[in-house]
Amino acid sequence: MRYLALGDSMSIDDYTGVRGGGAASQLAKLIRASEFIDLTRDGQITPGVLRDLARKQASPPDVVTLTIGGNDFLGGAVASEILGNLREIAEGLAGFEAKVIMNTVYDPTDGQDDLAPEIGLSPAQRADFRLLNEGISALAQTHGYLLCNLERLFRGHGIGAPDSWIVMGIEPNLAGATAIAAAWSALLGQR
Repeated sequence: MRYLALGDSMSIDDYTGVRGGGAASQLAKLIRASEFIDLTRDGQITPGVLRDLARKQASPPDVVTLTIGGNDFLGGAVASEILGNLREIAEGLAGFEAKVIMNTVYDPTDGQDDLAPEIGLSPAQRADFRLLNEGISALAQTHGYLLCNLERLFRGHGIGAPDSWIVMGIEPNLAGATAIAAAWSALLGQR
């Protein structure tokens, strides 16, 4: 099974404190991927994923995960702009005929407006954040992709929670990455 991971730091090992601890690395082990193509990067934004998709793959992947949109949003892009890029990404992924898992973007603040400035989010941006996640969900449904609702999964584990899955304000720690990998594995029908 060939596994292609696309996206941002929601997938990478760096903030887990463990080599192979990121969600994408953990999923590769869980599904016993024969090949793991990891194109996830810290700080990645949707135009970067579009460039990654333009690169030729030796052979098509069987599984694709996509974690993207949060950095665009924190960088000032609005939901409509991000969703335009995500639409292109979703269409590009359709050519693979793979099981694709699209992911909503979690809220590290658990909806607490007083914590929003810590991650560079203004309370006024919350409506656009909801639109982004609604748009991601709609794109997954339109293309028949699997949807992992990370916003729901992480609820109660934000930066102010006693059992936080977040480090450095926005990054998933090992517990968060493990939860993501387990959710992806379940969507793929793995144990």
